[in-house]
Amino acid sequence: MDVYLLSKSQLLTTFIAASALMISNEAHSSESERKTVGVSGDYYVFGLAANENLSGTESSAASGIARVTIDWLAYQDDVDLDTGSVRLRVDHKHNYTDSTPSKFVMGNVGGFGLIQPAFSNIGLRLTNLYWKQEFNIQDTEMMLGFLDSTDYIDAYALGNPYSGFSNIQFSTGSGTIAIPDESTLGISVRHMMSENYYAYLSFSDAKADSTEPFKGFESFFGDNQYFKSMEIGWVPSKDSFYMKNSHLTVWHSDGPRVKSSENYGANWSTIYQKWSWVSFFRVGVAQGPEALYKSSVVVGAGYLELGSGTLGLAIGWAKPNTLFDDTYNSELYYRMKFGPVSVTPNVQYLKTLPFNSLADSAWVFGIRGNLKMSI
Repeated sequence: MDVYLLSKSQLLTTFIAASALMISNEAHSSESERKTVGVSGDYYVFGLAANENLSGTESSAASGIARVTIDWLAYQDDVDLDTGSVRLRVDHKHNYTDSTPSKFVMGNVGGFGLIQPAFSNIGLRLTNLYWKQEFNIQDTEMMLGFLDSTDYIDAYALGNPYSGFSNIQFSTGSGTIAIPDESTLGISVRHMMSENYYAYLSFSDAKADSTEPFKGFESFFGDNQYFKSMEIGWVPSKDSFYMKNSHLTVWHSDGPRVKSSENYGANWSTIYQKWSWVSFFRVGVAQGPEALYKSSVVVGAGYLELGSGTLGLAIGWAKPNTLFDDTYNSELYYRMKFGPVSVTPNVQYLKTLPFNSLADSAWVFGIRGNLKMSI
């Protein structure tokens, strides 16, 4: 059947059913065999409020994300450690209030920036569906299929919006990379060139739409608007890839719109863990209409063993990709974990509110919750 004739819900239901069949087959395998299928479910909720808001708008916003992730280890070579695996991840994003966190800063506070852009009300969407291959004693990793670019572009510990900072300036790309939507059809390859140096390359569809992912075949092969990136980095070892890492990322995008545009830039990131302390320094510059900021500088630190949780603090300066004045962001969060539940309150200070004629700064208070279950 032609996949373009199916609705997105029918397609995702088909994949979930197929994955469920694989799980059923695994459940009937002998107990002596290694378990090869993992299923996890997450429910995230995020809410925030501000002391300043535009007239006629809500002073708070909240939304949730229901997520199912299925990982299938298709094969593993115990000698060479080569592996092949499949990941399927489906999200449902919904709002609890008329306003959503993804639009709160610009639409309600009057600032220029984004807090938790993943928390919207777009409904059902495909996030991941790809084959992952590891070989060369796991020195080479390839992912092919529908990818989430934030999994491999300019990544660093504490930058994950589901467990770390909430402000986009402190996440992947520091707001200066025109990252495609989740479920972008493409390929990424990471290779350890030596014990300490690696290269990470990616090529994917710049016009990706996670709510209609399979249109990616049409746009990838028909529209020829792509996102490309190359990262060269240093690590003391593969085991500390996200905690002790310095890398340079360069990228180019043809843009997601009907008419292509020229977008490119470069980002530098250094993060280093010493005992429980993690410090980081990140810089990004961009040209073209698609990135949020033309330039960004971020410094911050985290403490990993404060009671039962992790403390994070970051401050940043950014030049908006428009005629507005420079903007300043800061965020303090504390992530507490209680078994399958984590709770993360945070407070942010935003300086320069170009859309707000009555205030030039605002305090934003947020809280993120996560319930995780796996079988």
